[in-house]
This record gives sequence, structure tokens and C-alpha cells, in this order.
Amino acid sequence: MSKVKSQFPNGNFYLREGKDGNGVIHIRYFINGRYVHKSTGIKIDPKMWDVKSQKIKGSGNPRLNNIANQKNLILEEFKTNLDTQIHKYDGLLTYEVMSLILNGDFNTKEKQLKETDFIEYCQHLYRNKYEQGKISYSYWYNKKLVIDHFRDFFKDKYHKETISICDLTSTLFDDYKTFRIKKKHNSPVSVNKSLVPLYEGIKSLYESGLLEPLVYSSIYGKYENTRTTVYDPVVKEKTIRYLTPDQMNDFIAIYRNMKRQRTYEYMQMFLFSVNTGLRVSDIITLEWSHIDFKERKLKKNMVKTKEVVEIYLNNTAIDILNIWKKWNRNERFVFDMLHKDIDFNDRKYIHNTIAAKNRSIQTSLRSIGEKMKLPFHLTFHVARHTFAVFALRQNPNIYAVSKYLGHTSTRSTERTYAEFLPEDYRKTFLEKIDFGMAI
Repeated sequence: MSKVKSQFPNGNFYLREGKDGNGVIHIRYFINGRYVHKSTGIKIDPKMWDVKSQKIKGSGNPRLNNIANQKNLILEEFKTNLDTQIHKYDGLLTYEVMSLILNGDFNTKEKQLKETDFIEYCQHLYRNKYEQGKISYSYWYNKKLVIDHFRDFFKDKYHKETISICDLTSTLFDDYKTFRIKKKHNSPVSVNKSLVPLYEGIKSLYESGLLEPLVYSSIYGKYENTRTTVYDPVVKEKTIRYLTPDQMNDFIAIYRNMKRQRTYEYMQMFLFSVNTGLRVSDIITLEWSHIDFKERKLKKNMVKTKEVVEIYLNNTAIDILNIWKKWNRNERFVFDMLHKDIDFNDRKYIHNTIAAKNRSIQTSLRSIGEKMKLPFHLTFHVARHTFAVFALRQNPNIYAVSKYLGHTSTRSTERTYAEFLPEDYRKTFLEKIDFGMAI
């Protein structure tokens, strides 16, 4: 049985040598791809530091040995105190939370949830932005008034002076939006402006680990709809961007002559998507364990829809996989876009990492599209559309293609790609339906 990894970061001591020849012992914790450091304040001769055991070496001199033992006990107590605070915290451990703990500015989560005033928190957030020169005085003043209005609404409705973090619910914000629209007769646009500083506070609390993901997702970004739905008698067709066979040949010609290694790899990933229909998020998270070379199949949970997709791998897809298998760069992830030890339980970190990788890929693809003189931007989703169009024209089985694309229903596939079905198959959607009713 494999060893279960701890969900808490492990701290370790190390020595920083100063200009005076002495060294200061520090402790560090690795969290979200970065180290959080803290000095213990203990100075020693660098020769006395045991790197392997992370302790101060003993001495043949009884007095010096006693001092070393005392300092080691202080180090042990120092780390135990930090570890206790970390283990007591039951929220999302972030770099910011770890920094607060190490700097001694962190209370227990329960205490913070009860004592942190949401209004003061939002005001402090915007005051800092103003003092740092990020916003103007008038902008800060206007947001301050909006935040105060939210406090007045809360006091009148709930008869409480302070909005603590544990008071924050989707119902509270729904009530506030209803109040602004029905009692104050504000427009949806005006209501949305009043929500901006409050949502910024919600986002900051979540990123600091003080707001649970479910609470955050139920509140943040839930703006009023400002679009007015008006009947339009003109039927507008949705444009699907995909590569024609000639454009695919142009792409492959550039791919074969590409000298820049990273761009060459991105183009391989694009080609893999053309031959499998996978989204960029599923390409980035594709693991070797998802591939069955013997059966020539790929099976994984899709990042966006959480649907299980099972795809037959054609010769081109197998060739691309064999190239990456030969390179042997990452024992877990096929296209070496994520670290092999990444924790998928840290959803925010995963989302940000995939988004960052996607930006790099899209930048390269856009330059390729310009070389090809395409009338539209070349994106990773163009590869997915290309797969769907090619697949439907080769085999007009809407159900099979829908399963390959990982759509939750065939209706989505039909609505998007019906125009690319062969004429005789498309007629089934357009045939006159006559029930023979005589009236």
C-alpha cells in the first residue's frame, strides 16, 4: 500500500550565512509552488550546522554541548508551535495564510470568522489600494460610500452592528440586490456597481482561506442581468471556426519546419486535439495512466464537464504519444505541462496553472495562424471544432461524435454542428412532419 501524503506542508530548517561570518537558522514551508520563510533568530557558527539532520552539532566541550542541546530544543519547540497552528487551520491553506502564520499575525480561523468585520475588511482593502496609488481619491471615496450603504442595509434588516465572515451568505446578497431594485429603484447596472467592492472583499477573503469554496462560489460574481432580451426576426448563424483540409496541410507544413522546440510541442498538442477532440484543459491534464496503447484508447474525466470520455486513438495520435514517450520528460503527465506531484485538491491553484499554460499556448498558436494568413485567430478550440467537422463528414453518427467531444447531451452537438452533416443525413432534421390530422 502506498504511503498517504499529508495535506499539510512540512517545514524544514536551513542556515543563512551572514556577512559577519555567523549564520542564522531559518525555517521554510513549501506551499503553492513557493517557499514561505521565517527566521528563528538563532545564530550559530556555520561549521556547527548539520544539514542532514537539521540540527546544531554537539560538542566535546560539555558547556558548548549543553548550549547546542538547548538551542535544538528551542528549534523543536519553534517548529511544533507553527505546525500546531497549521494543523488547526481547516480552511484552504494558501501562501498568504502561511505567511500570516509564520509572521505571528494569524489567529485561529474560528476566531477570525467571528471577529473579522466584513465592512472594515472591504474598507481596508480599498484604502490600501488608494494609499498604494492604484486608485484615485474619488474612486476610493465612492466605493467607501457603497460599502457603507451595504452596512446600513444589514443593520436595518438584521439588527446587527457588525457583519462577520460567518454572516456572509448568498441569501444576504440576494436580499441586498432585491432591496436595491425594489426599494431604491436602482437599475441593474447601478446595482452591479454597488456589488463590485463587496465582491472584491469576498474574493480576498477566499484567497486568504477565510471563506469556504462553496460559500465563495455561491456569492462571488453573481451580478444582475443587464441584457434586455428583444425578439429579433433575423436568424443569425453561429460561426464555427475550423481548419479546412488545405489549411490543415499548411499547418502541418509549418509544423514540420518549426525550429523553436516549445512552439513545435504546442503544435503537436494542437494536432493531438485535432485527432481526439480534447479541450486544452484535458490536453494539459492528460496522464500516461489514461492511455491504453494495447487497445489504442484514451479514457479520462474531462476537466470542464466531469464527463468520462473514451476515445479511439488513430495513427496520428499514437505517433504523437510515442514521440513524447520517447522523450520521457514527465512520468505522470503526457505533455509535461504540470509537475508530476501536483495536487488536484487545490482547485484554485490548478485553475490558475491551467490558465497560465493556456495563455502561452494560445500566444504561439495565434502567431502560427498569422503565418497561415487565416481570416480568424487560431486557437486551441479551433482544433476541437476541426475534429468535430472532420468526424461528422467522415461518419455522420451524431451520438458517437457527441460522446467523443464529452458533451453532456447530443442536443449540444446537433445545435453546434448540424450544418456540417452530409445532406442526406441532415434531411432528417428538416423533413416535413405530417400526422395526417384532418380538421
